[in-house]
Amino acid sequence: MERAKSLVLSESAFYAAATASVTDQEKKSRRGVPRRFSSFNLNSTSIDNEPIVEAAKGFLSSACPELLTVLEDHSDERSARDRLVKIGRNLNASLRYGQEATERKKRGESALMEIWSPDEEEEYVGSEVERKLKTDANIKRLVKECHDLAMLLKSPSKVPTVRYGRTGIQMPIVTLGCMRFQQSWNRGGTPITTPEQLEDECQDNLVRILKHAIHCGVNHIETAMGYGCSELQLGLAFKTLFDEGVCRREDLIIQTKGGISSSTSKSDYKSQIIQQIKRLGLDYVDLFSVHGANTNDHYEWLFNHGDKGNLIDALRELRQEGKIRWIGFSTHAPSHVIKRLIESDAFDYLNLHYHFIGSYTASGDGEGTAEGTAEGTAEGNLDNIRLAHEHDMGVFIISPYDKGGRLYTPSHLSREIMLPEMEPMEYGSSWLWYHENHCQGDKAAPIHTIVCGAARPSDLDQPVMAALRSVTNEAKEDFQVVHRRIQERKDNTLGKEWNATWHVGLPNYSQSERNGFQIGNMVWLYNAIKVFGALDMAKDRYATLVGNSKKWDTEKSWKENVMGSPGFHWMPGCGYNPAHDYSSELKEVPEANKARVLEAMKFVHEWCSPESSKSMALEAGEEEKKTDGGEAMVVPLEWQVAYDMRPWTAFPER
Repeated sequence: MERAKSLVLSESAFYAAATASVTDQEKKSRRGVPRRFSSFNLNSTSIDNEPIVEAAKGFLSSACPELLTVLEDHSDERSARDRLVKIGRNLNASLRYGQEATERKKRGESALMEIWSPDEEEEYVGSEVERKLKTDANIKRLVKECHDLAMLLKSPSKVPTVRYGRTGIQMPIVTLGCMRFQQSWNRGGTPITTPEQLEDECQDNLVRILKHAIHCGVNHIETAMGYGCSELQLGLAFKTLFDEGVCRREDLIIQTKGGISSSTSKSDYKSQIIQQIKRLGLDYVDLFSVHGANTNDHYEWLFNHGDKGNLIDALRELRQEGKIRWIGFSTHAPSHVIKRLIESDAFDYLNLHYHFIGSYTASGDGEGTAEGTAEGTAEGNLDNIRLAHEHDMGVFIISPYDKGGRLYTPSHLSREIMLPEMEPMEYGSSWLWYHENHCQGDKAAPIHTIVCGAARPSDLDQPVMAALRSVTNEAKEDFQVVHRRIQERKDNTLGKEWNATWHVGLPNYSQSERNGFQIGNMVWLYNAIKVFGALDMAKDRYATLVGNSKKWDTEKSWKENVMGSPGFHWMPGCGYNPAHDYSSELKEVPEANKARVLEAMKFVHEWCSPESSKSMALEAGEEEKKTDGGEAMVVPLEWQVAYDMRPWTAFPER
């Protein structure tokens, strides 16, 4: 079969750019075979962006000249360049994996760590001809996305909306999150509290993000007092938008959040919220959330706070005064705490973690059984999604693209499973939007909106295009294909019985009073690596468990440990201790699962602890690397990051 001219040109462009940047050391590696596409440094501050951009332009000149023209004429030059970087990195990832996997097979080698079963290796890697056809199909999908992006940039769009529970708000299914574009977190150094301290570059970027969101019909704007100077900058940006006639106040759904503590009184909380609304330059907010309702103590401060006054009453009074229209809560809590908050019936909506890959800090939690669920498990926050529906609450999903699998830096394995039908970001979105349909059972579990924490305007492109496509029959059919493929992958890799029961009896930190072990989370990370190759996500999460372990003091009470560290209840739990006897913690675990649970914890500790990461080498890259103890741990190609959709470092991370 003759390959499309655009695909041949893209390979040639990347070959020229990649070989030009190959070092002498790299030429010596890989058994003398130059790494045509893997030599790019694809991290978020890559020095290789220029050749990536040029290769992307060459590709678009043949594959989608319409988008190239739109980007060349775009008033926002930086965003246009960002989009070229993303297109180039996507291309590079498909071409790189295709070549590396084919060369590995030619050498008669199998994937490391038994990534694929023999049948899967035949299906996903295949012969050289089959591999080229798969790569071509992946790139053809990218071409279609480029055409869709050209249309999006040329004409205003409107993402679908749904009724947001008992608020009655018509909520866009994509929300703009505001914790990635502010100038500072205000967690060290001189806090930014006045407009004079702001850099024009950062504020201009923020305004451009808002304008692009409104252009796409994403009119739900969600921030928090805890997001550094985000509220201050948004207040200035709203005035700009209103003054320029980009939108009116009533066109926007504005949400902010504020935290509470044991020392917060009702009057304190009320005053704090009024100051937040003033900082935003508004007379009212549509939605206000209790930020970080993460423990039973938070529940008590809201409803049983003694002489300080119940903090929920501050919110109720502000609603009566017209300063707040609807009340909700945002949470990283164990599932049983979230359940208690929902059952109070005091809230109109909630923000929580729940994703195709797990429920982040609540992964491994849950009281449900495997019966009657399409996913084979009712662990995590699934029962809370169902309970929220019973209370007619709006359901907002936190961090689907970061805590939901770092989908902006997916592994090659994730892409191989999901393409050519969907990129991981689209599948992760669709899994949530279609949740009521694929999560079968006696109780409905609809999800209303998912947040995109944009650091730059282009970060909204993929979520918005996925949302616009989600209403089509083609997208629904593509989702079903990928969904079935993932279910088969889970069964092949982990086994049906393990998939249905892995979480049964596992304690997380709230049930581990002596040591605060987050065992459910550790086993979840094991599953995520094995099925999706989500090593980078697992390393991020496990690093917090290791950090918490170093601070945990067994001489102190559970409550002293949990509440004594400001960040613990946000990213809770302690990691694996090789010297500990876990028989007590695993007493409720089915006998058939105990050995594998221990194996899973050890596996995660070995692969994800910060110390282990220092001694890792990449397959098809750093075989020469050694450790003090001998050979390095070699990260399989399939577990490596395929691309990074962050063209540059976000402002608050600088």
